Amino acid sequence: MFLLRVIVFLILVSMILILGFPLFVIYDLSNGGNYFGVCNDISTCLIPITEGPKLLVFLIVSFFLLVLLLRLIMNFINRYQKTDTIL
Repeated sequence: MFLLRVIVFLILVSMILILGFPLFVIYDLSNGGNYFGVCNDISTCLIPITEGPKLLVFLIVSFFLLVLLLRLIMNFINRYQKTDTIL
């Protein structure tokens, strides 16, 4: 049971990181960063136009897969606790 609670905590932390990743990228670019090492100079960087939408789709799909996994684990915890009571 403790392991499931640790897994739930890790899933919640990873969901927060997935939602915050675009903010980290924008913050890095606004401070004159190099897009986390992808581009040395933002004006001469050659990134295809489809990279942004692909990253967005990947983040959205991974977020909803984590939500699904979280719901499955929470359902399992609820069923386990209902059958393991003294009443």
